Amino acid sequence: MKSLLRIWLLVAVPYLVLAQVDGNSKVTESADVASIRALRLQSNQAIEGRNLQKFGETMLPDIQVTRGSGSHVSGRDSVLASVAPQFKDPNFLGYVRTTERIDISTSAPLAAEHGHWVGRFRKPDGIQTITGTYLSMWRKTDTGWKIRSELFISLSCTGSEDCGK
Repeated sequence: MKSLLRIWLLVAVPYLVLAQVDGNSKVTESADVASIRALRLQSNQAIEGRNLQKFGETMLPDIQVTRGSGSHVSGRDSVLASVAPQFKDPNFLGYVRTTERIDISTSAPLAAEHGHWVGRFRKPDGIQTITGTYLSMWRKTDTGWKIRSELFISLSCTGSEDCGK
């Protein structure tokens, strides 16, 4: 029962808090926001399934990513090449990005997604958990929304001596 409540709190509460409420107290959301949320879910599922092709489908070819450590990766092919070893590593337990807010631009085909992320890794001395916040820039294209850039900031690390390295 506790795990069901935890899942509901992680999934439903942020959605209900961040969605707009119309005059009839019905939760509504723009098609653009719903699309970006669905694409984020697809990206998270691709990480969970260790599917590089699906993971790359949400990105523009010229994506720019700044990782939580501060390192920078340019281009979808480079991003995919950089995560491929993690996808093959049985000690990599995954990343989950949780959307907190999506702002759709009124002046350009852009959107800003704000959220928090968690990365987990099996280490000899326990499960290392790294957490932080992120900001993603999405661009609306002829084929739908795609990620143009992402900035991840690591804010905490627990569970392993490797956190201090």
